[in-house]
Amino acid sequence: MEAIAPTRFAASWDNVGLLVGDGAAALSRVLLTVDCTQPVVEEARRDGCDAIVTYHPILFAAQKSFVAGSMAYEVARAGVAVFSPHTALDAACGGTNDVLADAIAMTHRAPLRAAPASGASVAADAAANASRSPDPAPGFGRVGAVAASSVRALVAGIKRSLGVSHVLVAGPSDRTVTRAAVCAGSGGDLLPDAIEAGVELMLTGELRHHDALRAVAAGLTVVCTLHSASERCVLAALQRRLMSHLPGVAVACSTADREPFAFT
Repeated sequence: MEAIAPTRFAASWDNVGLLVGDGAAALSRVLLTVDCTQPVVEEARRDGCDAIVTYHPILFAAQKSFVAGSMAYEVARAGVAVFSPHTALDAACGGTNDVLADAIAMTHRAPLRAAPASGASVAADAAANASRSPDPAPGFGRVGAVAASSVRALVAGIKRSLGVSHVLVAGPSDRTVTRAAVCAGSGGDLLPDAIEAGVELMLTGELRHHDALRAVAAGLTVVCTLHSASERCVLAALQRRLMSHLPGVAVACSTADREPFAFT
């Protein structure tokens, strides 16, 4: 995971890396998930997994107790290690935002905001990952060119690529888009960067109401997929990469992991 998503790229507020377990323990089977819920822990226990890689951390803030009902307690009791890459995977070359950018066939891409690492480290990681991304560079969000398309056509492609039936759209819907930005998860923090970058469309998981109003006032079209729907697409890519790094280790995507919201 450090080779795929260096933890030094994570946002300062995040809690990434090995959160529960023994890093020296034997590893034979790994389960990948967006959220480490009780059904996912039960699936890991049933399938004999030694570790769960959960995109979202099971621990954010400092805690003084671990009791029954908390995910940290449940996985420790089950003898399952937990690793979370979260924003480190977002920032990494070939990570969450690159996979999301692939959903709109973005080219000549660059980060919307640089990763919190030294210039030398960023350059080294970009070079090491050159084969994994069309125009690789670590950092948060992505901005780049897309083939001239209508908003309607882009939205249809996003639905197909991400496997969602509905999205939320704010702003002009009758424009041609040639430059776009993406931000997995919550896009509010990177909205000013997208506005400054002069994009016509921003694809993200969710925006607060007033951020959506700000985007519309700035002339952006915003497409929101729901939070985890914008992140779930990275699991298959992460599975392939982990399997190439860990020959002999079984790596599976959870079947119990679910988007908590549904359109009705």
